[in-house]
Amino acid sequence: MLHITNGDNANQVLQHAGISGRFLSWADVLHDGPIPAGLTLDEMSQVRANFIHHCGWASEFEALTHFQSRDAVFLSSAREGGVVIWNSPELYDQLHLIQLLSWYNSEAGRHCQPPELVLVPFLLGLATEEHDLPECLNQRQVVSTEQLQVSEEAWYALTASNPRMLAAMLKQDLSCLPYLKSGLQRLVEEYPDLNGINRTERQILSILSGGESAPGSVFRDSQQLENPQFMGDSSFWLVIKRMVESDRPLIALADGSAFKLPGMFGADEAFLQQQLLITDLGAEVLAGDANWLAQRQIDRWVGGVHLNPENIWCWCAENAEFVRV
Repeated sequence: MLHITNGDNANQVLQHAGISGRFLSWADVLHDGPIPAGLTLDEMSQVRANFIHHCGWASEFEALTHFQSRDAVFLSSAREGGVVIWNSPELYDQLHLIQLLSWYNSEAGRHCQPPELVLVPFLLGLATEEHDLPECLNQRQVVSTEQLQVSEEAWYALTASNPRMLAAMLKQDLSCLPYLKSGLQRLVEEYPDLNGINRTERQILSILSGGESAPGSVFRDSQQLENPQFMGDSSFWLVIKRMVESDRPLIALADGSAFKLPGMFGADEAFLQQQLLITDLGAEVLAGDANWLAQRQIDRWVGGVHLNPENIWCWCAENAEFVRV
């Protein structure tokens, strides 16, 4: 039996709970960076490895080796049968789930035995003995034809170059995968709003406006605004870096320096001593008096959509629709 989870910490939690078998982390921040449509698993892994490399998290060789090793374990087990996917409510897990299940509905995976699914209504990596993970495993069910179909449609919408397909997915009945709709709802909020900032950026500006300035505290406070939490700190620091290094920055360092990312072994003194401040423009954007997109060059991917000056899409929460500007 191969247990697929969202990361090494979740694997350790399962092992500590006495669950036997092999364990595989499907670790990828699919909520950020390119996920173009129409790619095989191997082709997608190459795209993702290149993205991970450009984030500065690994060399391209290291990242590609990680993905290729992960994929090889998965493909071998999928062909043999005995795959169990553990799925928690957060966005991070939902995107993993639809990537995996859409593979089973593809030409490559259609003749494989469907996996089993364990739905856990809590963050798996934070589970304790009170959550009774062995009982969760006992309640697993073979993935249904409906779940495979919905996952294929959701993955197609996620990887499409037009985000309106995602908006259309949110209007469908997705109850066969109970956490998927809330996950996709959180994803669309990572598109810029009509003031040019996404939900994470807005949360950061609001926290800074309230007087917080230490990067670690800003991350903590932003996480507390998420239910459930989904973004790791490495992704979060790159959001702040983008807001600082923009040609029209929304955040500045108190000493006027560039934003320093944590060291290789975690937060070092140089990182911890930084003080973040909201700029005048940041305050105007937060108040709705300015549009960040009108003053800077965006270059960012969300799923299959490459946001750039010739292709700007905004999420209008009030009307639950995407608007091209």
